[in-house]
Amino acid sequence: MKKIITILLAVLFSMSFLITNACSKKTDYTIGILQLAEHPALDAANEGFRTELDKLMKEAGKTVKYNNKNAQGNIDNCTTIANTHIANNVDLILAIATPAAQAAVAASNNTIPVLFTAVTDAVDAGLVQSNEEPKYKVSGTSDLNPVELQIKLIKELVPNVKKIAAIYNKAERNSQIQYEMAKEVCQKEGITLVDKAINDINDLQITFGGLESDIDAVYIPTDNMLASSSAAVHSVNKDTKKLPIVCGEIGMNDLCGVATYGIDYYKLGEQTARMAFKVLVEGQDITKMPVELLEEYVFSVNQTVANEINFTIPQSVLDRAK
Repeated sequence: MKKIITILLAVLFSMSFLITNACSKKTDYTIGILQLAEHPALDAANEGFRTELDKLMKEAGKTVKYNNKNAQGNIDNCTTIANTHIANNVDLILAIATPAAQAAVAASNNTIPVLFTAVTDAVDAGLVQSNEEPKYKVSGTSDLNPVELQIKLIKELVPNVKKIAAIYNKAERNSQIQYEMAKEVCQKEGITLVDKAINDINDLQITFGGLESDIDAVYIPTDNMLASSSAAVHSVNKDTKKLPIVCGEIGMNDLCGVATYGIDYYKLGEQTARMAFKVLVEGQDITKMPVELLEEYVFSVNQTVANEINFTIPQSVLDRAK
């Protein structure tokens, strides 16, 4: 009996030691993630970031955990989440999209490093002093898309194009910047770009229905509100004008566009993860880390959407997509 009790005590001691040891194992880094809204591009950036950073940390023998929060498109939620991350004393904040980055930078007040992704113009957004040297504890990756290539693609899709409608959320500075870039390109190409900025996604039906009869195509820049409603955009377009749409990014093109050049947001997230690793593990100074751009663009054709709006994609475009 005494022998059995001794064995049981030994087993209990071993289990206690294992449990205590497991509980005492501390995660090396905690990252607070603040994502503006749910849509394919931002979701892909988030997933690419976590997958790549997990891989890098594992290779370095380190561990990381994420406090992953989504503001559901609400700017006030961005501020609340950012303040929560600061209160929890995370090691770094990943902010996905411009309003999220602005909230994170304001909340951190240069105390905790902030990395952003899916931000079109970090200087214009007031996040960094310059893309070459941020000066503050903030840097990241830009999703500035190839606006000129996209406008020229519209010319290829609609060879006699004279007038394009630009639909975007006028409250998003990133969309305004792209609209201004598109306007400049259109002027060079002899195309009229009509400003059809909207305040709310509920304006979509009226906006499409009210497009002038001489509009040849629609351009939608990388826009968080419209990206979140890409399926609705296609539905309204299919039921009203049946115009070819060229979007600012691939995720939107998959749901409502006919073709585009765009950014692979998953790769953008991976690139941001490599910056996070340099800051957290290698100790690089984030204030001197340049804002990075993706140099490769993805070309995408959506034959399904084209068929549903009775639009024929030129063979030259189809050949390039192969």
